[in-house]
Amino acid sequence: MKKIIDVLKSFRPEYDFEKYDDFVGEGLLDSVDLQELYAALEAEYEIELAGTDLLPQNFRNIETIRELLESRDVKFED
Repeated sequence: MKKIIDVLKSFRPEYDFEKYDDFVGEGLLDSVDLQELYAALEAEYEIELAGTDLLPQNFRNIETIRELLESRDVKFED
């Protein structure tokens, strides 16, 4: 999951994402950030996400992002 955190910190370095449960609800990410995160995850993991994946609940926290990536066959070792 370190890679997910690195992607998040690449455009929002001021937050310690591991301390939050709801990135959108707690104001860490807005709609523009979600679009940037969506694109950054596609690039980092060399995958294609569906337009229907761009929902706040898929980017609520590190675990929901991981679940989204796993649904696209990304494998995690940790």
